[in-house]
Amino acid sequence: MHPQLDLGFIQIPTFFVVISLSLIFLLGFLSYRLKTIKKYNGRMAFDLALLIMFSSFLGARLFHIIYEAPLYYLDHPVQMLQFWMGGYVYFGGLLLALLTSWIYLKRKNEGFLRWADFFTPLVSLGYIFGRIGCFLEGCCYGQYCELPWAVQQRHPTQLYMAAAEFILFLFIVKKKPSDQMAGKIFFTWLIGHSLCRFFIEFLRDDDRGLIWGNLFSISQVLSLIILSLSILLLKNIQSSTSN
Repeated sequence: MHPQLDLGFIQIPTFFVVISLSLIFLLGFLSYRLKTIKKYNGRMAFDLALLIMFSSFLGARLFHIIYEAPLYYLDHPVQMLQFWMGGYVYFGGLLLALLTSWIYLKRKNEGFLRWADFFTPLVSLGYIFGRIGCFLEGCCYGQYCELPWAVQQRHPTQLYMAAAEFILFLFIVKKKPSDQMAGKIFFTWLIGHSLCRFFIEFLRDDDRGLIWGNLFSISQVLSLIILSLSILLLKNIQSSTSN
């Protein structure tokens, strides 16, 4: 693991190097996706992409501060702004990005689910890069194990999730968005992502904020809620198009 990239005169957190490079790659992938799926407005796509980037960053940071370490940040309020020190929660970023995107698209009289299908592969790919960054940073680590692929005698849960997400990405990126079944790609991804996240969480060994008698983490509870809602909404889409 390499939490710091040492350039001699300066040390840069590896996580932010990975995230910065991934954003450049994702914007390039966005351009490619616009060329292959021509029915989406390019300017709106890039505006929405910037909104997603900012709101997901803010949501992930706020969720960490409010849920994972509120007492610490009350004693050290200045460190709330020291985002380069780490401290992010993926579901917080996802939820705020969904909310702000929905508000933005509603004001533009655009269909949220239509755009959600378009952006789903980019969100999935971004998650893969994020987990690779977590692995290099050394956070989100797994429990002790002596398996041949163990890293520092721990389950590389970051790589488990990245590998599972990559398989999911390969499945959904082949799907073409359909206005008649808007939301199908998005909810299919949420179902797959939530399932992977729920089971891999059992192997995590960092502070997960355990609840429900130390059985499930907050991420697992959110995964179950998102999974259940996504199944219901996907069934609703399929039933409405079949009628």
